[in-house]
Amino acid sequence: MLPMQSIDLIELDYLSTLEIIGEGAIDLLQGQITSDMEKVTSSMGSIGALCNIKGRVESSFLVIKKPNFKNTFLLIGNKEIMEGTETILRQYSPFYAVEMRMNEEYRFVGINEKFLVSEFSETDLSLSVQSHKKFVRIHYLQKRFHLLLLDKDSSCFDSVEVSKDINEWEKDNIINKDFNVQVKDANKYTPHELGYHHTNRIDFEKGCYTGQEIVARMHYRAKKLPFLMIGRSEDNDTKSSEIFNLEGNRVGSVLSEAKQENSRLCLFSMNKNYDGGEVRFQDSSLITFE
Repeated sequence: MLPMQSIDLIELDYLSTLEIIGEGAIDLLQGQITSDMEKVTSSMGSIGALCNIKGRVESSFLVIKKPNFKNTFLLIGNKEIMEGTETILRQYSPFYAVEMRMNEEYRFVGINEKFLVSEFSETDLSLSVQSHKKFVRIHYLQKRFHLLLLDKDSSCFDSVEVSKDINEWEKDNIINKDFNVQVKDANKYTPHELGYHHTNRIDFEKGCYTGQEIVARMHYRAKKLPFLMIGRSEDNDTKSSEIFNLEGNRVGSVLSEAKQENSRLCLFSMNKNYDGGEVRFQDSSLITFE
Protein backbone atom coordinates (compact mmCIF):
# COMPACT_ATOMS: atom_id res chain seq x y z
CA MET A 1 0.00 0.00 0.00
CA LEU A 2 1.36 3.40 -0.98
CA PRO A 3 1.85 5.90 1.89
CA MET A 4 -0.77 8.64 2.13
CA GLN A 5 0.35 11.90 0.56
CA SER A 6 0.75 14.63 3.15
CA ILE A 7 -1.42 17.72 2.84
CA ASP A 8 0.57 20.95 2.93
CA LEU A 9 -2.11 23.57 2.25
CA ILE A 10 -5.79 23.69 3.22
CA GLU A 11 -8.39 26.23 2.13
CA LEU A 12 -10.30 27.54 5.16
CA ASP A 13 -13.11 29.46 3.55
CA TYR A 14 -15.40 29.14 6.59
CA LEU A 15 -13.29 31.75 8.40
CA SER A 16 -13.86 35.49 8.36
CA THR A 17 -12.64 38.60 10.15
CA LEU A 18 -14.22 41.20 12.38
CA GLU A 19 -12.08 44.34 12.34
CA ILE A 20 -12.12 46.72 15.33
CA ILE A 21 -10.61 50.15 14.59
CA GLY A 22 -9.90 53.16 16.77
CA GLU A 23 -8.34 54.49 19.94
CA GLY A 24 -10.99 52.77 22.04
CA ALA A 25 -10.48 49.34 20.46
CA ILE A 26 -8.32 47.94 23.28
CA ASP A 27 -10.62 49.26 26.00
CA LEU A 28 -13.73 47.88 24.29
CA LEU A 29 -12.24 44.42 23.82
CA GLN A 30 -10.57 44.37 27.23
CA GLY A 31 -13.93 44.87 28.89
CA GLN A 32 -15.76 42.21 26.87
CA ILE A 33 -13.57 39.27 25.84
CA THR A 34 -11.58 36.68 27.81
CA SER A 35 -8.19 37.63 26.30
CA ASP A 36 -5.90 40.18 27.91
CA MET A 37 -5.53 42.78 25.18
CA GLU A 38 -2.44 44.22 26.88
CA LYS A 39 -0.63 41.03 25.79
CA VAL A 40 -1.62 41.32 22.11
CA THR A 41 1.24 42.83 20.11
CA SER A 42 2.43 42.94 16.52
CA SER A 43 4.22 39.62 17.09
CA MET A 44 1.96 37.99 19.69
CA GLY A 45 -1.65 37.03 19.14
CA SER A 46 -4.17 35.43 21.45
CA ILE A 47 -7.02 32.95 21.32
CA GLY A 48 -10.08 34.23 23.11
CA ALA A 49 -13.82 34.04 23.62
CA LEU A 50 -16.86 36.18 24.30
CA CYS A 51 -19.24 35.08 27.06
CA ASN A 52 -22.74 36.15 27.97
CA ILE A 53 -23.70 37.44 31.41
CA LYS A 54 -24.40 33.86 32.55
CA GLY A 55 -20.82 32.86 31.76
CA ARG A 56 -21.65 30.78 28.69
CA VAL A 57 -19.62 31.08 25.51
CA GLU A 58 -21.13 33.21 22.74
CA SER A 59 -18.17 32.99 20.38
CA SER A 60 -14.50 32.07 20.09
CA PHE A 61 -11.79 33.51 17.86
CA LEU A 62 -8.17 34.48 17.29
CA VAL A 63 -7.16 38.03 18.17
CA ILE A 64 -4.27 39.79 16.44
CA LYS A 65 -3.12 43.36 15.94
CA LYS A 66 -3.52 44.24 12.28
CA PRO A 67 -0.03 44.55 10.77
CA ASN A 68 1.08 48.08 9.89
CA PHE A 69 -2.07 49.66 11.34
CA LYS A 70 -2.33 51.61 14.58
CA ASN A 71 -5.17 50.82 17.00
CA THR A 72 -6.63 48.15 14.73
CA PHE A 73 -7.37 44.56 15.75
CA LEU A 74 -8.67 41.51 13.91
CA LEU A 75 -10.94 38.87 15.42
CA ILE A 76 -10.80 35.73 13.26
CA GLY A 77 -13.32 32.90 13.50
CA ASN A 78 -16.29 31.15 11.95
CA LYS A 79 -17.99 33.68 9.65
CA GLU A 80 -21.48 33.40 11.17
CA ILE A 81 -20.01 33.54 14.66
CA MET A 82 -18.05 36.67 13.79
CA GLU A 83 -21.21 38.31 12.48
CA GLY A 84 -22.91 37.52 15.78
CA THR A 85 -19.89 38.86 17.67
CA GLU A 86 -20.16 42.12 15.77
CA THR A 87 -23.83 42.44 16.75
CA ILE A 88 -22.97 41.94 20.43
CA LEU A 89 -19.98 44.30 20.48
CA ARG A 90 -21.94 47.02 18.68
CA GLN A 91 -24.11 47.31 21.78
CA TYR A 92 -21.07 48.66 23.62
CA SER A 93 -19.31 50.51 20.80
CA PRO A 94 -21.12 53.87 21.31
CA PHE A 95 -19.20 54.21 24.59
CA TYR A 96 -15.82 53.94 22.85
CA ALA A 97 -14.01 55.70 20.01
CA VAL A 98 -14.21 52.73 17.62
CA GLU A 99 -15.48 51.56 14.29
CA MET A 100 -16.03 47.94 13.38
CA ARG A 101 -16.76 46.04 10.22
CA MET A 102 -16.68 42.57 8.76
CA ASN A 103 -13.48 42.47 6.73
CA GLU A 104 -13.72 40.29 3.63
CA GLU A 105 -10.33 41.18 2.15
CA TYR A 106 -8.53 38.04 3.33
CA ARG A 107 -8.24 34.50 2.09
CA PHE A 108 -7.45 31.94 4.82
CA VAL A 109 -5.13 28.99 4.28
CA GLY A 110 -3.76 26.42 6.72
CA ILE A 111 -0.13 25.51 6.02
CA ASN A 112 1.82 22.53 7.33
CA GLU A 113 4.73 23.75 9.45
CA LYS A 114 7.30 21.56 7.66
CA PHE A 115 6.21 22.93 4.29
CA LEU A 116 6.16 26.49 5.66
CA VAL A 117 9.72 26.31 6.95
CA SER A 118 11.06 24.69 3.79
CA GLU A 119 9.38 27.19 1.44
CA PHE A 120 9.73 30.42 3.45
CA SER A 121 13.16 30.70 5.00
CA GLU A 122 12.31 33.96 6.78
CA THR A 123 9.88 32.12 9.07
CA ASP A 124 10.59 32.76 12.74
CA LEU A 125 8.81 30.07 14.74
CA SER A 126 9.35 31.99 17.98
CA LEU A 127 6.74 34.52 16.80
CA SER A 128 3.06 33.66 17.05
CA VAL A 129 2.27 36.39 14.49
CA GLN A 130 4.62 37.27 11.66
CA SER A 131 4.20 39.49 8.61
CA HIS A 132 5.79 37.76 5.63
CA LYS A 133 6.15 39.46 2.27
CA LYS A 134 3.15 37.66 0.84
CA PHE A 135 0.95 36.94 3.86
CA VAL A 136 0.44 37.20 7.61
CA ARG A 137 1.18 34.00 9.54
CA ILE A 138 -0.45 33.06 12.86
CA HIS A 139 0.44 30.12 15.10
CA TYR A 140 -0.96 29.05 18.46
CA LEU A 141 -0.89 26.08 20.83
CA GLN A 142 1.32 23.33 19.39
CA LYS A 143 -0.56 22.98 16.14
CA ARG A 144 0.98 21.27 13.13
CA PHE A 145 -0.74 23.78 10.85
CA HIS A 146 -0.22 27.54 10.90
CA LEU A 147 -2.89 29.96 9.68
CA LEU A 148 -2.11 32.28 6.78
CA LEU A 149 -3.98 35.48 5.92
CA LEU A 150 -3.55 36.33 2.23
CA ASP A 151 -5.03 39.06 0.11
CA LYS A 152 -8.03 37.75 -1.83
CA ASP A 153 -6.24 38.37 -5.14
CA SER A 154 -2.94 36.84 -3.99
CA SER A 155 -1.27 34.44 -6.45
CA CYS A 156 1.13 33.13 -3.80
CA PHE A 157 0.04 29.49 -4.08
CA ASP A 158 -1.33 29.39 -7.62
CA SER A 159 1.23 26.75 -8.61
CA VAL A 160 0.64 24.56 -5.54
CA GLU A 161 -2.33 22.31 -4.81
CA VAL A 162 -4.51 23.69 -2.02
CA SER A 163 -6.83 21.08 -0.53
CA LYS A 164 -10.52 21.88 0.00
CA ASP A 165 -10.77 19.08 2.59
CA ILE A 166 -10.43 20.52 6.11
CA ASN A 167 -10.25 17.11 7.82
CA GLU A 168 -6.51 17.39 8.61
CA TRP A 169 -7.09 20.89 10.04
CA GLU A 170 -9.88 19.55 12.25
CA LYS A 171 -7.72 16.62 13.36
CA ASP A 172 -4.99 19.09 14.33
CA ASN A 173 -7.53 21.05 16.38
CA ILE A 174 -8.69 17.90 18.18
CA ILE A 175 -5.16 16.73 18.99
CA ASN A 176 -4.49 20.14 20.57
CA LYS A 177 -7.88 20.16 22.33
CA ASP A 178 -8.78 23.37 20.53
CA PHE A 179 -12.51 23.84 20.04
CA ASN A 180 -13.98 26.70 18.06
CA VAL A 181 -17.62 27.64 18.54
CA GLN A 182 -20.08 27.32 15.68
CA VAL A 183 -23.61 28.76 15.62
CA LYS A 184 -25.10 25.53 17.00
CA ASP A 185 -22.77 25.79 20.02
CA ALA A 186 -23.36 29.44 20.96
CA ASN A 187 -24.58 29.96 24.56
CA LYS A 188 -24.58 26.19 25.14
CA TYR A 189 -21.32 25.63 27.02
CA THR A 190 -19.32 27.20 29.83
CA PRO A 191 -15.63 27.90 29.04
CA HIS A 192 -14.60 25.03 31.32
CA GLU A 193 -16.78 22.58 29.38
CA LEU A 194 -14.78 23.55 26.28
CA GLY A 195 -11.40 23.28 28.00
CA TYR A 196 -10.72 26.98 27.59
CA HIS A 197 -9.00 27.16 30.98
CA HIS A 198 -6.35 24.74 29.68
CA THR A 199 -5.80 26.30 26.24
CA ASN A 200 -5.53 29.81 27.72
CA ARG A 201 -8.55 31.17 25.91
CA ILE A 202 -9.38 32.60 29.32
CA ASP A 203 -6.84 34.87 30.98
CA PHE A 204 -7.48 34.61 34.72
CA GLU A 205 -5.04 37.42 35.47
CA LYS A 206 -6.91 40.13 33.56
CA GLY A 207 -9.68 42.32 34.89
CA CYS A 208 -13.41 42.08 34.39
CA TYR A 209 -15.18 41.00 31.22
CA THR A 210 -18.76 39.93 30.56
CA GLY A 211 -19.47 36.76 32.55
CA GLN A 212 -16.12 36.93 34.36
CA GLU A 213 -17.53 36.64 37.87
CA ILE A 214 -19.34 33.37 37.11
CA VAL A 215 -16.40 31.91 35.16
CA ALA A 216 -13.95 32.79 37.97
CA ARG A 217 -16.25 31.40 40.66
CA MET A 218 -16.44 28.06 38.87
CA HIS A 219 -12.68 28.01 38.30
CA TYR A 220 -11.63 28.74 41.87
CA ARG A 221 -14.46 27.29 43.93
CA ALA A 222 -15.66 24.17 42.12
CA LYS A 223 -14.39 20.94 43.66
CA LYS A 224 -14.38 19.24 40.26
CA LEU A 225 -14.41 20.78 36.79
CA PRO A 226 -15.49 19.46 33.39
CA PHE A 227 -12.60 18.36 31.19
CA LEU A 228 -11.78 17.32 27.63
CA MET A 229 -10.76 13.89 26.40
CA ILE A 230 -9.73 12.64 22.98
CA GLY A 231 -11.29 9.37 21.88
CA ARG A 232 -11.85 7.15 18.91
CA SER A 233 -14.93 5.42 17.57
CA GLU A 234 -14.81 2.62 15.03
CA ASP A 235 -18.22 3.71 13.80
CA ASN A 236 -17.67 6.20 10.97
CA ASP A 237 -21.17 7.66 11.21
CA THR A 238 -22.06 10.01 14.06
CA LYS A 239 -25.45 9.02 15.42
CA SER A 240 -25.45 10.89 18.70
CA SER A 241 -23.76 13.93 20.17
CA GLU A 242 -23.97 12.49 23.70
CA ILE A 243 -22.10 9.63 25.38
CA PHE A 244 -23.08 7.40 28.29
CA ASN A 245 -21.50 5.09 30.83
CA LEU A 246 -22.52 1.44 31.22
CA GLU A 247 -25.22 2.44 33.71
CA GLY A 248 -26.85 4.61 31.06
CA ASN A 249 -25.92 7.92 32.66
CA ARG A 250 -24.88 10.77 30.38
CA VAL A 251 -21.21 11.54 31.04
CA GLY A 252 -20.25 13.78 28.14
CA SER A 253 -20.84 15.07 24.64
CA VAL A 254 -19.04 15.19 21.29
CA LEU A 255 -17.59 18.60 20.50
CA SER A 256 -15.85 17.86 17.21
CA GLU A 257 -14.66 14.97 15.08
CA ALA A 258 -12.40 14.09 12.16
CA LYS A 259 -11.87 11.01 10.03
CA GLN A 260 -8.77 8.98 10.82
CA GLU A 261 -8.15 5.85 8.75
CA ASN A 262 -11.08 3.52 9.52
CA SER A 263 -12.32 5.35 12.59
CA ARG A 264 -13.39 8.75 13.89
CA LEU A 265 -11.18 10.88 16.12
CA CYS A 266 -13.40 12.84 18.52
CA LEU A 267 -13.00 15.59 21.09
CA PHE A 268 -15.28 14.95 24.04
CA SER A 269 -16.43 17.30 26.79
CA MET A 270 -16.70 15.13 29.90
CA ASN A 271 -18.86 16.25 32.77
CA LYS A 272 -17.42 16.51 36.25
CA ASN A 273 -19.14 13.30 37.39
CA TYR A 274 -17.26 11.06 34.97
CA ASP A 275 -14.73 9.06 36.98
CA GLY A 276 -13.35 6.73 34.33
CA GLY A 277 -14.61 3.51 32.86
CA GLU A 278 -16.12 2.43 29.59
CA VAL A 279 -18.41 4.79 27.67
CA ARG A 280 -20.55 4.39 24.59
CA PHE A 281 -22.78 6.31 22.23
CA GLN A 282 -26.50 5.90 22.68
CA ASP A 283 -26.56 3.20 19.97
CA SER A 284 -23.97 1.23 22.04
CA SER A 285 -21.02 2.02 19.71
CA LEU A 286 -17.89 1.74 21.83
CA ILE A 287 -15.50 4.65 22.41
CA THR A 288 -11.80 4.16 23.04
CA PHE A 289 -9.98 7.01 24.75
CA GLU A 290 -6.49 7.95 23.61
